[in-house]
Amino acid sequence: MSLKNIQIKGVRNIEEIQFQPTSGVNIIVGPNGSGKTSLLESLYILSRARSFRTQNIAKVLSHNAESLIVFAEIDILGSTNKLAIKKNHEKTFIRVNGKTESKSSELSRLLHTHLIRPESQTLLENGSTPRRSFIDMGVFHVKHSFLKISKQYNQLLKQRNRLLKTKQLDTLAVWSNKLIEYGTMVTEARQGYIAQLEQELKTIVGFFIVNINVEIQYLKGWEKNSSLSEALTRSLGRDEQYGYTTVGAHKADFKVLVDRKPAQDYLSRGQMKLLVIAMYLAQIKLMSEQSTKSICVLLDDLAAELDRDCFRRVMLFLRELGVQVFVTTTNIELFLEFIEAKDTKVFHVKQGIMQIGES
Repeated sequence: MSLKNIQIKGVRNIEEIQFQPTSGVNIIVGPNGSGKTSLLESLYILSRARSFRTQNIAKVLSHNAESLIVFAEIDILGSTNKLAIKKNHEKTFIRVNGKTESKSSELSRLLHTHLIRPESQTLLENGSTPRRSFIDMGVFHVKHSFLKISKQYNQLLKQRNRLLKTKQLDTLAVWSNKLIEYGTMVTEARQGYIAQLEQELKTIVGFFIVNINVEIQYLKGWEKNSSLSEALTRSLGRDEQYGYTTVGAHKADFKVLVDRKPAQDYLSRGQMKLLVIAMYLAQIKLMSEQSTKSICVLLDDLAAELDRDCFRRVMLFLRELGVQVFVTTTNIELFLEFIEAKDTKVFHVKQGIMQIGES
C-alpha cells in the first residue's frame, strides 16, 4: 500500500514535477531552502486538504500561480486508486477515482500522511489541544465511525454552549442528555485506543531509552470516578455563570508517566524527544496493523534533532514496519547504510524550478 506516481504543481517553489517513489524509503536530499519540505507539504495537503505550515493558502501557492494541484496514484491491496486536490484562494476541489468529492475525509479515507518534524517534539509540553488531536487522529484511522461520532459531539457541544450563553435554559436538559450520549462514546473510543497505544509504547520506547517503565494516563475531561452525567449536573451552575460547558470530552487530555511520575519530571530534554518519537512510532505501528489505507510517513529534517544512532534506529524501525517513508536531509551520508537497499530511492532537489533526479 503506497504512493506510486506523484504530480505536484504550484506549491511554493515547486512549479511542476512528476516522479515515481519507491514503496519503501524515499530520501529527499538538498540544501536548506531548496524545496524539500514543500514536497512533504504537498503530500500532506493531498491527504488532509490543508498545509501543516500555514492556514493561509496564498503562502503555499507558487509565485504568480492561481492554484496548486497535487495528484497521486495509490496502490492499495493491488488496486490502483487516484487522488487529486486543487486549491486556489477561494475553493478546494477534490477528486477520488475520477469522482468529485465535497469532504476532505474522502482523501484521508485512502491516504494517511503521518508527519514527524522538529515541532512535533512539543507534544507533551504545550496545552491539551495537540494531545487530543494526536489521540483522535489515531482513533479515526482504526475506528472509522469515530469521525462521525466526534463531529456529532462537537455539534451538540456548540448548541449547548449557545443555550448557556443566551440563557435559553428551557431545552438545556435535552441537549445535555444527547451530549452525554455522544461524549461517553467518544471517551470509550479514546480509552480503548489509549490502552492499545500504551502497550505498543512500552515496547518501542525501549529501543531508545533503556530500563524505562512508561504508562499513559488518560484524563477524560471530568472527575475520574464520576459519569459524564454526574459531572454535568455538578457543573451546571458554573456552566450557566461562564456561558459554556466546562466539563466533557472536549476537555480531555493525557499524561505520560515514567515510574508513575510525570515524564517531564523524570527524563532529560533529550530523552523527552526520544519518548515523543516513540509515541509517534507506536501510533504508526497501530495504524499499519489495523488499517487498510496507504500510510505515508513524512520525516522533515528529523536527523537534525536526533543523534546518528537514534536516527538510525527510527529508520530501521520504519523499514521493518514496511510503511512508505519520505525523509528530507541536507546530508546524504546519514543514509549510506540504506541507499543500496532495493526499497530505497534518492531524489536530489535543486533550487528554482524544482528538479528531482534519482541517483
